Amino acid sequence: MPRPILRRRKYIIEKGLQFRYIGLVFALALIASIVTGWTVFATGWHFLGEKLASVYPQGRLAYVLRATNLALVRNLLLISPLIFILGLLFSHRIAGPVYRIGKTLRDISKGNLGLRIRLREGDELVDLADTINNLTENFNKTIILDKDIVIKIEKDLEEIRKLASSQPCDCAKIEALINSLQEKSKELSLSFNKWTAA
Repeated sequence: MPRPILRRRKYIIEKGLQFRYIGLVFALALIASIVTGWTVFATGWHFLGEKLASVYPQGRLAYVLRATNLALVRNLLLISPLIFILGLLFSHRIAGPVYRIGKTLRDISKGNLGLRIRLREGDELVDLADTINNLTENFNKTIILDKDIVIKIEKDLEEIRKLASSQPCDCAKIEALINSLQEKSKELSLSFNKWTAA
């Protein structure tokens, strides 16, 4: 059965992150426009101004200069909404996964190791989500194995309790169970030693 397509309808998910990203995109576009405008103005009008000064009257050249500057500003203002929309769409590809990863990690930290992070096709941070999923899967397997060992230890302890209370006491059987407990305790220690506690 094909996986259902996850669609987010809300485009502003992580306001701080998304607006910082959009601000960065705006700033870069503004810097590029200023550099381009200044380059055109400084080089083009410097050389053209000298050439056109003899052809056009002084007022006409100033009018052409002003019209060009207004066109540059107008075009920047017209393209600003497009920059905002593109910034929002691209930031959504990052903010959505950040939101999903954060939400899933909060749920995992409450003890639900069965959760996995699922992202949409085309989303960013897929590698991070896969790494977290692998970590959670490995931790889940370790917990399952450790729980199984604890159950076996509890059964052996119950058997020792029964043997100790029975008359006559079967010391050989008790010693065998104690040896079994020591082996299981070593398994648990090895399992716990994989993890470093701060």
